[in-house]
Amino acid sequence: MRRRLLVIVFVLVAGLIVALSLPLVRATAERTVQSSFIGRVEDGAWFADMAATALESGRTGRLEAAADRYADLYDSRVAVVDADSETVIASRPVDLEEPQLRSALLLALADRPPEQPGVWWPWDDRPFVLAEPVRRDGRVLGAVLIVSPTDQARSEVADHLTLVILGSLAALVLVVIAVAAPVVRWVLRPVHDLDRATHEVALGSLKTRVSERVGAPELRRLANHFNVMADSTHAAQEQQRAFVAQASHQLRNPLTALRLRVENLEEFVNDPRGLDELHSAVEEADRFGEMLDGLLRLARAEASEAERAPVDVSAVVRHRVDAWRAAFAGAGVPLIARIPDGVSALCLPDCLDHALDTLLDNALKFGEGAPVDVSVHRAPAGRAMETVDVTVRDAGPGLTEEELSQAGGRFWRSTRHQNVRGTGLGLALTRMVVEAGGGELLLAAARPQGLSATVRLPAAPALPGDPV
Repeated sequence: MRRRLLVIVFVLVAGLIVALSLPLVRATAERTVQSSFIGRVEDGAWFADMAATALESGRTGRLEAAADRYADLYDSRVAVVDADSETVIASRPVDLEEPQLRSALLLALADRPPEQPGVWWPWDDRPFVLAEPVRRDGRVLGAVLIVSPTDQARSEVADHLTLVILGSLAALVLVVIAVAAPVVRWVLRPVHDLDRATHEVALGSLKTRVSERVGAPELRRLANHFNVMADSTHAAQEQQRAFVAQASHQLRNPLTALRLRVENLEEFVNDPRGLDELHSAVEEADRFGEMLDGLLRLARAEASEAERAPVDVSAVVRHRVDAWRAAFAGAGVPLIARIPDGVSALCLPDCLDHALDTLLDNALKFGEGAPVDVSVHRAPAGRAMETVDVTVRDAGPGLTEEELSQAGGRFWRSTRHQNVRGTGLGLALTRMVVEAGGGELLLAAARPQGLSATVRLPAAPALPGDPV
């Protein structure tokens, strides 16, 4: 936007300078032409007076000598014609049939005074033609024709035009650098602040605010409205989080009491079918409790204001894999890990631990005993932003394309997994925590089958010993 505004200001200022410079250049050129015209008219009148005597007496020697000297001195051509347009003398060969010369001669023989020519621009190499009538006692005896080069006049115009162009360019640069650029910067500073703040709010940082004391009045009002909107959004989100946390916490106690009462009924129920229903009720109460715990964790995670920091990904992944090996071994599921040393990334505290626990738990529960592979990969240098990928891949049944598009939503569970313990909040909580730290959670179908879940985090500066 700054570049576009500077271009607009540049064009406007350039147009203004051109509009002011063109009349100045034209006035200077016309003054130069007028000066040359006056000088040639005086010369033409002097030759006309001499030519009148020569044409009446028939003695042209003195006139011819004067024309030769003039031609040598001013590099011009001088010719005198009689009333029948016949050449009397000519200092140099002159083609009287040239349109420009013929037109000037006809005007002079018609006793018309010479007309001032137009502006001589540097690129116009036409000669200056002046035809002065030769009169005596009211009769036109002939005409004097002077054909002069315009090199000197055009050179003066070119010099002045060059000075005006250089001065205009200097003024344009000065205005853009000293006036336009600071003004554009002053106008756009609050716009840039608003853009940055909007981006941060979109990422979830609702405490971001902008200054209301810089910029134009309209932008200050816009900044004030943005802050009011951000305050309202933050307050609404805080109320929502507080409600979820309080509701989860308040429901936990009566749910626990209800579960105990249901369990106490077991010794009074003798019917096997009733016992099955009782056990089912206890399981549903446990599932309800897990859901409340998940909602409480979700509310606490959303309210967290922790900042991301460098994390030794290699150490964290290796630690979590070792912690889960016993569970995988007990279920008879192979767990394979490929973890290079010294890989680091930026994320929120405990974010990667929680994400790995969720992904490994899902792979164990839904992989149907297929091998699970954990790998860490750092993107090669040269990308716009280096990333670190932590991937948990299983060879189980996986998810369909439709299920992949829905996976990670709150309370979502596949219809095939309704009988497996869970709340549907694990992936949602993982996605939220990972994205809050600037990363992303990617779910894709593994080949030839299975599910690939990748936590992609921004790479931190290389730690000592990182592989090159």
